[in-house]
Amino acid sequence: MKNGISRRDFLKGAAAGAASMAAAGILGACASDTDKTTGAPETTAQNGETPATTAAPATSGASDTTAAGETTPETPATGGDGKYVTKGMGHESWVYVATTLREGKIAACQVLSHEETIGIGNYACTRIPLAIVEHQSVKVPNLRGASTTSYAIKTAVTEAIQLAGYNIDDFSKEVTKPVNPAEVTEEADVLIMGAGTAGLVCAARMLEAGYSVTVVEKRDIPGGSMSMTYGGIATAGSKMQYEYDVDGSYKASSIGNLEGMMNFWRAGTQYHREGAYNEELPYMTTQYTYAGELVDWMHGMGVGFNSLGNYEGGTQYGVMTPYLAPGCYEGGAGYAMMFLAQRVEKYEKGKIIYSTSVTDLIQDESGKVTGFHAEGDDGTKYTLTGKAVCLASGGYAKNKEMLQQYNDGYADFFFNCASASTGEGIQMGLAAGGVMECDNRPLPAFLSSYRSKFELAFIHQSAPGIMVNINGDNIGNIISDNHYTMAKAKLNKDNGDTFYYIFDEASAVMLRDSESYGFNGYIAMFEKEEAVHYASVEEASQALNLPNLAASIEANNTAALSGEADEFGRKNCPYIETRTGLWAIQVDPTFYLTTAGLAIDTECHVLNADKAAIAGLYAAGDVCGSIEEKDGKQYGMGFDAALVYGYIMGETLKKEIG
Repeated sequence: MKNGISRRDFLKGAAAGAASMAAAGILGACASDTDKTTGAPETTAQNGETPATTAAPATSGASDTTAAGETTPETPATGGDGKYVTKGMGHESWVYVATTLREGKIAACQVLSHEETIGIGNYACTRIPLAIVEHQSVKVPNLRGASTTSYAIKTAVTEAIQLAGYNIDDFSKEVTKPVNPAEVTEEADVLIMGAGTAGLVCAARMLEAGYSVTVVEKRDIPGGSMSMTYGGIATAGSKMQYEYDVDGSYKASSIGNLEGMMNFWRAGTQYHREGAYNEELPYMTTQYTYAGELVDWMHGMGVGFNSLGNYEGGTQYGVMTPYLAPGCYEGGAGYAMMFLAQRVEKYEKGKIIYSTSVTDLIQDESGKVTGFHAEGDDGTKYTLTGKAVCLASGGYAKNKEMLQQYNDGYADFFFNCASASTGEGIQMGLAAGGVMECDNRPLPAFLSSYRSKFELAFIHQSAPGIMVNINGDNIGNIISDNHYTMAKAKLNKDNGDTFYYIFDEASAVMLRDSESYGFNGYIAMFEKEEAVHYASVEEASQALNLPNLAASIEANNTAALSGEADEFGRKNCPYIETRTGLWAIQVDPTFYLTTAGLAIDTECHVLNADKAAIAGLYAAGDVCGSIEEKDGKQYGMGFDAALVYGYIMGETLKKEIG
């Protein structure tokens, strides 16, 4: 490292600083559904709309040292005009903001540094400061899709105003989005509902082929769930992978070609849905037929991928799954998403209409879908027609009524997912004659922190430990079949809906920064004070009321020292060293998506009850559920399927719309 700044810090600064100039004048002026001004954000996931607890208030402006050992710039301790550096707790960590006050005005506002999710929080870090300066108010609407980050910035600016000695009431004018109703009628070759994973891929493919495309997105930002995912694309081989494979070992392996990959999934019988499994795997076979082609397409046009391979002390993944750079949960998928969204709008025939909701599909007398109506947050009404209509608007995990209908027993659970997953696209597809499939099947879950619902999906890899229930009993093997072990733990009433993740000091070090595993460190758990250290097992047992904790740790450590599997079949159990105490995080096994959706064929046609294609209507992504579920294999590769079937939808359209 030179000149005291790392490449990562430089990129963060660039995102917060230089990029904000490109966003000048842009106000994503619609708040989350429950937070129309500066109130705490709605309970939701990594799309910046977090949970239960509100964003922590900014600390005082005085110099401060973070958990990573970085010192924040000093702020004048006395009032008066000047630059004040304050911070607010975002989704991932502290968001540092510099606010300049001059002669009773907010003269400048800039996010200096942040760890927010790339493709979500960074949008708020550019737009919200500009909006605050423009309107001279901290009550500008949150950016829909990034409300936690929006709230953190406004919290920091509020403190700066108070430190300067000004009355915050003078900077609290309610700012609302202007209403300017208009009626717009337009035509394009392809209309797409949803600027998420599948929608953006399909749009980019069609624009490359010379077609005109209009995408309608109800949030203020693109991406759907894409920026929240781990960012890997499992393939049966791409040109990029084979070029890396100079010794031929990957291509010759059991998963290095299409036949081998399909046999790999057939062999995993524990993942096959009883009574639903189709050993022909038509949907997954189609997915893996195109997956390598998708990777090469993305790589060839400039989307970054993490280095392939498995290096000593480096990234711990092989070549089966190319990961979008810079790596798992390091913003790779978010960077790719922003690249695709920008690419779509660079085409003269490409358009994304944001802050606008599709209201209904248009069908002609024959039943062919010929367009849709939409309405913008500003009141603009759209009538859009085209040769093809594509539904790519996601699942319904945030729609309680649909959960009651299609996933009975899950409606009262919190789903840690994109707030936009409200199922309108599915409802419109059904109204046009489509049918649902794969409903009422068990849903997957992952770990979140209990208080803020921060995602801890890979904590068992980043910081080995055990998970215990309300009594302190080890709940089972959270390594093997992680998704469904978590789901079963949540559904098991004997667990009391109270869980803790238990780990030692070595794992705490890894938890703060585990980039060698390809993940961001979960440092937010320490900064939000959700990771708590106890001086001894006895102290933790008493403080958390976990009477069986000591016995669970002893049983785990006995298996770890013996090298044998524990009672749950977990091999290589992590030894938990308790001589220096232990750490605990209250956690929550959290559901995060729905796997049912519209029936489609392997070319993305939406099907009716007779399994015939509805003319003019196509679907990809979570709006048609998990591709694995259609073959009767339980969920596992949803992001891959959304990307690849978005690609397939484009290939189908090019053949059919002329």
